Amino acid sequence: MTYALIADLHGNLPALRALEQDLKEQLPDQIWCLGDMVGKGPHSDQTLDWALEHCEVILGGNWDYGIGCKLYPRDVFYHKQLGEQRLQTLANLPREKHLTLSGRKIRLIHGRPVMPRLHYIQEPKEELLPLLAPDFDLLLYADCHRQGLRTLSGQIVNIGSVGNGLGVPMVQYLLLTGSEGEAPARLEMRYVTLPYDNKAAAQDARETPGLPDAEAYIKEVLTGQYAGDLRFRTPKTAT
Repeated sequence: MTYALIADLHGNLPALRALEQDLKEQLPDQIWCLGDMVGKGPHSDQTLDWALEHCEVILGGNWDYGIGCKLYPRDVFYHKQLGEQRLQTLANLPREKHLTLSGRKIRLIHGRPVMPRLHYIQEPKEELLPLLAPDFDLLLYADCHRQGLRTLSGQIVNIGSVGNGLGVPMVQYLLLTGSEGEAPARLEMRYVTLPYDNKAAAQDARETPGLPDAEAYIKEVLTGQYAGDLRFRTPKTAT
């Protein structure tokens, strides 16, 4: 069984099109989205609709809840673009998914708001070990937009970002392959990075009137450098 694990589409349509083409070649059995389909980029409506159509599992992320629950008045652009039905869908997404694959107990989350703050995999192990409690062998998450793996008492894996890849400004996702069930077996995690038309993504933002923090988003998609903490949000309340 092969799962394509994607996250952080963030309204970036050119990046999504590159992902879509690659998935047609990889032919995973299922596509699971670990959240943050919306926000930042100019096409949140289209990236959310794509996820709803193609993903068997969709988890909520901090941007999804923040926009869906209307926690931030400055997000009125996204509220108008998405409409009430999509906002309700975002507000009610599940926060995590558990899976047993090749005998490994796996926990999948977006990151925030399940995490009280954003965690990177290189942080002190005391900060990360609670994420594997009580008895998970593997944590798969997104949120920080940077692929990576850390081995502690179990493994902590970040799958990267489709639409807002940092460090490497490419489409980033993960292919997870294993045998269903509790019998120990081979488990494979394959990181994928794909080039896409970053300039087209930046131009889409330039041509979208009223897009919040457009210049920060443009810098991120062109350079892979984080543009600041203006949108570094952790919703305090969400359904």
